[in-house]
Amino acid sequence: MINVAAVMCVAGDPVYFKFASYSIPSFLRNNISTDLHVFTDKPEKIKECQGLSRRIIINDIRGYFNKHKDIIEKFRRKGRTEEALQSRNERYGFEFRDIFPMVMPPMADDALKGKGYSHILKVDSDSYFAGGDMMAMVKADVSNNPNADVFLAVRKHPLMELYGGGVPGSGFTLWRIGGRFISEYIRSFTGSQQVTILNMRFGSEVSVRILPRPGYHFVRPFWKAKHTGGEFTKEIASQFLPAYFHMHGQIALEAMEKLEGWFGEKSK
Repeated sequence: MINVAAVMCVAGDPVYFKFASYSIPSFLRNNISTDLHVFTDKPEKIKECQGLSRRIIINDIRGYFNKHKDIIEKFRRKGRTEEALQSRNERYGFEFRDIFPMVMPPMADDALKGKGYSHILKVDSDSYFAGGDMMAMVKADVSNNPNADVFLAVRKHPLMELYGGGVPGSGFTLWRIGGRFISEYIRSFTGSQQVTILNMRFGSEVSVRILPRPGYHFVRPFWKAKHTGGEFTKEIASQFLPAYFHMHGQIALEAMEKLEGWFGEKSK
């Protein structure tokens, strides 16, 4: 039986908790068939979300960090340099700590193994979900590929910012518990979550499936519109629903506020 849990990390800079104040409620409102596990270093800042649904489970990441110091040290050692992170922090306008996204796959897999789930989907906190139960569609796709170890989503639509020529992004990473993904991810980690996962498509025994639907991971449409002189409107966004809109960077909160106005509870 296919039972996918969604996981999200909300940790580090206070801005991630602001993102989560939009992202978590939007996920729970729309994806009524799926549990959401939130991993955080400040559980007290997420507790108010527990009143929204029984489907949210809060996990304190400090337990994993203390228990698996060997894995944490490996990821810290191989992660990007402080200089590279500082450059990203300046570009985004807030502090980005690479250790959190890097360690999310093994941390989530460790926490959810044996809990009745067959698969885990990692999504990012600078996101907004709209248009209904996208996760029901995801589960149908997983059911059609029962032996795949990991699923990624394309990022090729011209209304998105096309990172790396439109290759799939790690912001949508769905893996099978008990498959080959996690062990290979830890073994072959290059210093970048994105590169490590993409490398699995070539020369590894990990079975990778690419999902073609744009709404599964719609990346930075407002940023793209702003830099190309276009406009990303509610009417355009509605063509891709149900959707996971992934924002990134300095205009993320502004974009999430706009989506909340279009698709949030008060818009009904």
